[in-house]
Amino acid sequence: MKKYIVFIMLLVSLNAQTLHIDNFTTDIFSSSSKELKKISLSMLVEGRYVEDEKYKVIDALNVVVGSFYVENLATSKGKEDLKRLLIEYSAKKNGVDIDTIYITKFELVDKHSIDNIIKALKKEGCCQHP
Repeated sequence: MKKYIVFIMLLVSLNAQTLHIDNFTTDIFSSSSKELKKISLSMLVEGRYVEDEKYKVIDALNVVVGSFYVENLATSKGKEDLKRLLIEYSAKKNGVDIDTIYITKFELVDKHSIDNIIKALKKEGCCQHP
């Protein structure tokens, strides 16, 4: 009996994969300013067939992250909630079995500083179109 249990555990572990999601960028609402804010997120997703079903995991991430305000995602609790909801949503809606999620990067992309850089470059004569 122990041999069968070990065999089944080995078989299940052979199907485990790691999916690297790098620089996932999206816009989400800010509860304080009522504007869209751009975030960038990188994570490792471990589970069965997650690499093969990458498109389903990315779709679920898009849906789940859109249900948060940027202020919530900036907290530890918000990040844990994001991981939990992504695991639950992926299993329920897409049939993807995720074991663990590790967030390797989370940052708020400051759109205003990018706009200021572009304006400064244009003011100096760079990036002029004929």
